[in-house]
Amino acid sequence: MIRKHVNNITPGMALGKTIYGDNYAILLKKGIAITQDHILSLKRRGIVCVYVEEEDTADIETPEIVSEKVHTMMTKRVIITYKKISDSFKDLSMKGSTCESIINSINSEKFKKTFHQNIELKQLNNDISFFIDEIMDREVLAGLNTIKTHDNYTYEHSVDSAIVALLFAKRLRLDRNKLKQIAIGKLLHDIGNIFIDMEILNKREKLSEHENEQIKKHSVFGYELLKDLEHVGFVAAHIAYQHHEWQDGSGYPLGLKGSNTFDFYNVNEICYSDEAKIILPAEIAAIADFYDACVANRPFRPPIPHDIVYELIKNGAETHFNKELVRYFLDLLPKYPVGTEIKIKNGAYEGFTGFVFSLNRDSLNRPVIKILYDNNKKKINPVVIDLSSVGRNITIQCIF
Repeated sequence: MIRKHVNNITPGMALGKTIYGDNYAILLKKGIAITQDHILSLKRRGIVCVYVEEEDTADIETPEIVSEKVHTMMTKRVIITYKKISDSFKDLSMKGSTCESIINSINSEKFKKTFHQNIELKQLNNDISFFIDEIMDREVLAGLNTIKTHDNYTYEHSVDSAIVALLFAKRLRLDRNKLKQIAIGKLLHDIGNIFIDMEILNKREKLSEHENEQIKKHSVFGYELLKDLEHVGFVAAHIAYQHHEWQDGSGYPLGLKGSNTFDFYNVNEICYSDEAKIILPAEIAAIADFYDACVANRPFRPPIPHDIVYELIKNGAETHFNKELVRYFLDLLPKYPVGTEIKIKNGAYEGFTGFVFSLNRDSLNRPVIKILYDNNKKKINPVVIDLSSVGRNITIQCIF
């Protein structure tokens, strides 16, 4: 299974990954033969890349971080939770209410009573153990295979960024209690979006300054919703509050600064009392949030290639992201995930294209590649090269 740009898909190819539509109903099922009408429908929905199965890449095994069953279960649970909470506040929106009036309503006795009794939220919290169990034996962020649609972006982003944050937190040796706090925080980190005008959230054009300011309020609304819920907790509420804060103080909503440090030996003795600093789980969440948002298709832009996202995170250390955490994060993030289409930039195969065949755990950014096309896009007999050894002088780049 490999990821291909929809412009490079031809009718008859088998879909490698199920695509879901509104309310997470199946839109196109894994294994179906893709038709021209399917391709046109994908383009209309703004889907740029999908996973396909084809003969030349049948031996490329694209790994799953969590099973499709658990991913689907958690996404549906998040959808139900968001929508049930949204129904409690259906008379409020950014269109007709001020920020102050929304916060006052969130903290009113009427809404607090309804919200605190939310069965779906409690069930989401209970299901997190299944989620964590699936991630415990994973060592590398091999790539997220979800094809996000505009209908489901908020929900799938919540689940996928939670997967990234959990794998990262496990790498940092956080205990299970902290993993659970981070999981619920990431699954609900964008819950404040229920008060934002959907036209703004789904807008394909560049947002105006006013629209950007409206979206920035989602972190405040999310915090106000979660801060008093005992089964959610302080950490989760502050992940919603702080996941857009940057190390240099240029983030929002409070302009907090980070420490740019990480104590591996006292990681589970985290102090949350300093309100002027970003808490560690929110620093983890910020990196996970940025990574998943970049590699996902958005209403206003296509996915950013993984190698560019890798460099963006690396270059954002110290100013945007905790520089010590970035070092650990890049140790589990392949620059070229399995199944990614690549182009060779130098040497005898310059301009030839193919796919990442497998990873070398001891040399994560020097994978094994499989070349399938020459520099004129003509098919060739496949050539497999291990960039960690015989191909060590070859440089590659991700392409869509």
